[in-house]
Amino acid sequence: MKTTLLSIAVAAALSITALAHAAPPDNESVRIGAPAANDFKFKAQDFSDYLYSYALSNGDQLKFTQKVAHYYAEIKGQKKVEIFPVAPGEFVTQAGTRISFQDNGYELTIDNYERLPMAAQLPANTTVVAAR
Repeated sequence: MKTTLLSIAVAAALSITALAHAAPPDNESVRIGAPAANDFKFKAQDFSDYLYSYALSNGDQLKFTQKVAHYYAEIKGQKKVEIFPVAPGEFVTQAGTRISFQDNGYELTIDNYERLPMAAQLPANTTVVAAR
C-alpha cells in the first residue's frame, strides 16, 4: 500500500513538473502602449501666456482665445479652430497643424499652417512664424 501511494505521489509530482515546463505559447508578444495625448496635463491658467494676437510672417493676424479648458486659434475675420495642448508650449489641431510657442509666448512657429481650415490654399508643410 505504501508503495502504491508513493508511486502515485511521484507520478503526480512528475506530471506537475512536466506541465510547469511545457512549451511556451506561440504568441510571446508584449504590449507596450504609447503615451496618449491626454497624458500631458495642461493647466488652464497656463494658457494666459498665449492669449494675444500675433502678426504672422504671411501678413495674417492670429489670435488665441480660451473658454474654460478649451483653447482656440482664430485668423482675423475667420472661424476659430480648437487647439489641443500636447506638451509645454505645444498645441496641435485635429487636422495636424502644430503651434509651438517660444520665449514665454512672445514668439511662435506654426507647422502645417495650410491645414488650418481658415488658411488659404498653400503648399504642403507650410511653416509660418510670428511674434507679438
